[in-house]
Amino acid sequence: MVPSLTPEQIEKHIAGVTDVQHLGQGGQKAVYRCIVNKEPFAIKFSHSPDGVPSANPDSTEMEEDPDVIVRARREVETMRDCKSEHMVKLGPIGLQFVEIEGESLLYFTEELIYGEDLSAWQRANGPLEVPEVIRLGLHITDAIKSLWELGKIHRDIKPGNIMRRTNGDFVLLDAGLAFDVAGESLSGGFLVGTRIYFSPEQFDYSNRRTGLDFRSDMFALGVTMYEMLTGVHPFWKRGSSSETFFSNVTTLTPRKPSELIKNVPESLDEIILRLLGKAPHLRYRKCDQLINALKKLEVQ
Repeated sequence: MVPSLTPEQIEKHIAGVTDVQHLGQGGQKAVYRCIVNKEPFAIKFSHSPDGVPSANPDSTEMEEDPDVIVRARREVETMRDCKSEHMVKLGPIGLQFVEIEGESLLYFTEELIYGEDLSAWQRANGPLEVPEVIRLGLHITDAIKSLWELGKIHRDIKPGNIMRRTNGDFVLLDAGLAFDVAGESLSGGFLVGTRIYFSPEQFDYSNRRTGLDFRSDMFALGVTMYEMLTGVHPFWKRGSSSETFFSNVTTLTPRKPSELIKNVPESLDEIILRLLGKAPHLRYRKCDQLINALKKLEVQ
């Protein structure tokens, strides 16, 4: 359940936060705009299931916390540590806990991004033009590269988690499902993320520790680029059964984007279809290889 708070409640209980406005919700979080130190930020709230922890909220000892708190800590740490300008940044308030009107909540601030997520953008405007899809690929690959330098993969790259700034740049959001390949898994045998953007190897939980790396994020980026370029998902359509979708992801080679819309360069077809390779080794071995391929296409 998403917390239901009024701006007045937030301003009353959280020092230094003013001019609060409700923006919406994402996942299990309520999202508001606010002012902190005379600067605008987003502030996000979610329920703390076992009450307000008595331990220092900045502690790195996470084993005893409920999973939702551990995930929040990972999200905050990822935003703090990731150096890419195309990954949303942590705001001045890190992870904190508060009780408001009997509700135990956790909250943090992050960069306020002016623009629309790509799902909303596509509903309002249709597919992106080829130069924008190339820029989308460059910007999100930069974020994937920076995450992997931390030993992390995002696991939930999709149009709804990518913002298009008003200046046309793209920013990756919501690192709440970020997977630390050197850390402890929090998914307890369950598949987490948005399944229609899963790579084939994400369905194999038994191979999760050794089978997942940045190339799974590349696959999700490929699905996103395909969808934003053509207006259709390469493996899924509304009404598809889970069995059909799984079969498509693991066996189907999608049609080239250029077969669906006009004026798609052959080299962009090749990049996107390579990203959609069924096994990680069929994709790019390094993020820089993908970045270089997109930069060559950008100047053509």
